[in-house]
Amino acid sequence: MIRSARPLLLTLMLLFSILTMAQDARTVVRQWLEQHHSSLGLTEKDATDWTVTSSSTDKKSVTYLYIRQVVQGLPVHGAEASFAVRAGAVVSFGNRLIADAQTRATSPSPGIHATDAIKAAAAQLGLPVAEPGLRYGSSATDLLFDGSGISRDPIPAQLIYQALPDGSIMLAWDLTIRTTDGRHWWHVAVDAHTGDILRTNDYTTHCAVPFPTGRGYRALDDLALPSSPLAPPPDGSSYRVFPFPTESPSHGPHVLVTDPADPEASPFGWHDLNGVEGSETSTTRGNNVFAYEDMDNNDAPGASPEGGGSLTFDFPYQPPQEPQDYLDAAITNLFYSCNVLHDVWYHYGFDEESGNFQDLNATGLGLDGDGVIAEAQDGGGMNNANFSTPPDGGQGRMQMYIWRAENDSLLVINTPQSIAGAYFCSLAGFGPALPETPLTAGIVLVEDDQDPNNDGCETITNGADIEGNIALVDRGQCTFVTKVLALQQEGALAVIVVNNVPGEPVAMGGDDDGINIPAVMISQADGATIKEALLNGAVSGTLQGTGMEDLFDSDLDNGIIAHEYGHGVSIRLTGGAGNSDCLSNAEQMGEGWSDWMAMMMTMRPGDAATTSRGMGTFVRDQANDGIGIRPAPYSTDPAINNYTYAATNDDAISEPHGIGFIWATMLWDLNWAFIDTYGVDADLYNGTGGNNMAIQLMMDGLKLQPCSPGFVDGRDAILRADTLNYGGANACLIWNAFAHRGLGYSADQGDPYSRYDQTEAFDLPPGCSVGINTVSARRPVPVLVPNPANDHVTMSLDRAPDQTAILRIHDGAGRMVRSLPWPAGTVRMELDLGDLAPACYTIGVDAGGYPVRARLVVSGR
Repeated sequence: MIRSARPLLLTLMLLFSILTMAQDARTVVRQWLEQHHSSLGLTEKDATDWTVTSSSTDKKSVTYLYIRQVVQGLPVHGAEASFAVRAGAVVSFGNRLIADAQTRATSPSPGIHATDAIKAAAAQLGLPVAEPGLRYGSSATDLLFDGSGISRDPIPAQLIYQALPDGSIMLAWDLTIRTTDGRHWWHVAVDAHTGDILRTNDYTTHCAVPFPTGRGYRALDDLALPSSPLAPPPDGSSYRVFPFPTESPSHGPHVLVTDPADPEASPFGWHDLNGVEGSETSTTRGNNVFAYEDMDNNDAPGASPEGGGSLTFDFPYQPPQEPQDYLDAAITNLFYSCNVLHDVWYHYGFDEESGNFQDLNATGLGLDGDGVIAEAQDGGGMNNANFSTPPDGGQGRMQMYIWRAENDSLLVINTPQSIAGAYFCSLAGFGPALPETPLTAGIVLVEDDQDPNNDGCETITNGADIEGNIALVDRGQCTFVTKVLALQQEGALAVIVVNNVPGEPVAMGGDDDGINIPAVMISQADGATIKEALLNGAVSGTLQGTGMEDLFDSDLDNGIIAHEYGHGVSIRLTGGAGNSDCLSNAEQMGEGWSDWMAMMMTMRPGDAATTSRGMGTFVRDQANDGIGIRPAPYSTDPAINNYTYAATNDDAISEPHGIGFIWATMLWDLNWAFIDTYGVDADLYNGTGGNNMAIQLMMDGLKLQPCSPGFVDGRDAILRADTLNYGGANACLIWNAFAHRGLGYSADQGDPYSRYDQTEAFDLPPGCSVGINTVSARRPVPVLVPNPANDHVTMSLDRAPDQTAILRIHDGAGRMVRSLPWPAGTVRMELDLGDLAPACYTIGVDAGGYPVRARLVVSGR
């Protein structure tokens, strides 16, 4: 009995300690705001009238506190701040507080009832409009209504204030509506006087994205061994999967892994439901993830693989097969990957208190009941994947879809002979697949009654010509679904959309909405060729699919799975676990954080900084070094990826995926800057390499950046994270990586709610301007001999600093344990290590912008 009570006692002691730190942090933050409110432009009321939305404390004893302003007793959404507190002091402040909020706010008396607000929101969101029935009301300002055909779930309605980008504060009804088809999970603020929607955020992050072209297929045979956690829990579970860091079937074999659960992050294994030793399920269900098929798109649990008493999930994947023929293998891979992601990110601070996804939080911290629902081969669309992230305590939902590959021969022009041949096209992510039986017909250019009159966005005037033929229509201001549905109603057999910007065709996404004819997109140049031929006579063409060979299951693409799960991580960490609205502004970098997480999870031994890393090459049926679904692959090589911060202003870079791509490009450079300095460690759970250090800084940066961040906010948060973790030892390294991509010292993000006002700069701060100007410039090369070392080590540089430098040694927790001068002109120093305990250390030399880092191992004596 005493033995069984000890874990509970330890948990209670930990809980008491963390709660005490959180209470202390509130006091520290309150006093700090009262002391600094004037310099921040805030009034005394601004400094005192706020509420805590969430808090957490990490292993470094840093408490992250997230607050929201309050006016006349109502929370002000969009007026938040993030704080980091350590040792009784504020060490980081991310500000989105609004000055003089009391004066800016409108009257607290609503002009319309919550029921009217729900109906107004439904109408503006294109949903059925019905009278919602009141289910519960704790007060006149906090109500719960039936879904009433508008929402799959009951609709909560709370009276709030909503801050707008122009600084005004409007009274609003805060509503959460999950559409009945499950495609959207809207969190909206409706003006409590006019009924207009003031703020729209979709908890569901969709990844149907524009993609450029790559062709072919090649499987590499240089598979890296998966990294392994410490001694796994003894449940004997095994899974035949594509184990991390294998990205997909085109990157390595389908192998059986045993006991992959991490004992710290998942102490009772992956099939536990009650926090007691022993598995409660023998299917792909557990505390962290419930994976099942949802081919009929009813968002209800479908079939799950059965592992039996031995928890053996060994199912074959033998392409080419129809996706349903390898369904068990797909679900098993999805379950495995989501659990690994849960376990890895746990080690970098995405734990229970920080809002991770678990049905049961064993520590008692944070809100539980929110394990990930992972739906394989979802029938709700194609060429897509999404992740829904409500605030902590609400279940995350991942939906993985089948993808149709690109193809050079799906569209063939038959006549006239002058333009006959195969044309590259992109298949729509909605509607039916192209038929395997050739669909041959005339091609007719769409005409409508408003300029531009070939985009099908207004009343179509040549419907009689379109009927029974293939419609050729320009991409325009209306949605792809809108125009294809309109042409279907005119009798078109299929639709060819012509891109309206140079370059390759993009992936056409959207909700199906009753479309039963196929649609493809061709390039602007190919469209011009066909249009010119139409001026001189009839054109005929053939559309034909190739069956299952063109279908790829994203449940087998660990990069896409990691990307989607990453949305849950970044949304829960930015602005705190209780606020899921902080990554919805125009310049936010959520898609970039997700791409970066996917690449960090799939780095393989042998990869280099210049390696071409395309996202989603498997589902696009491309070579592993193909371009993927982004404007370019990720690489530090400017010949492969030369994008910089200024590109975020370009309409050719989409929002949010293209903007995220620019951010991930910067993070990828930064990761390799750390690896160049500190080396790489294949152990993602407990490693100490440069890649592990970069991961920790990025995860802490998410916690430190303000709500609704821009690129400068994200950069500065990573710099603050380096100060908290490593005493700022890597500041110049970080500055150089960002400056190389235009996010230098003088860069200006402008308004984070705008994606058109960014100014790039390539300069460095004064302290980093000596000796190195870009991340690609040659650094001094450090050599430590011997390493591991015992009592002494000699550190050599291949060139000497031209001014006196400072040598510092930091331990694994980032604490500086030694500091001494490195004389100008010196290339070699012998160091006495007698007072250092056996461990891993970071040894560095800094002279302004002359950063040199190396990892030192002091062995046992």
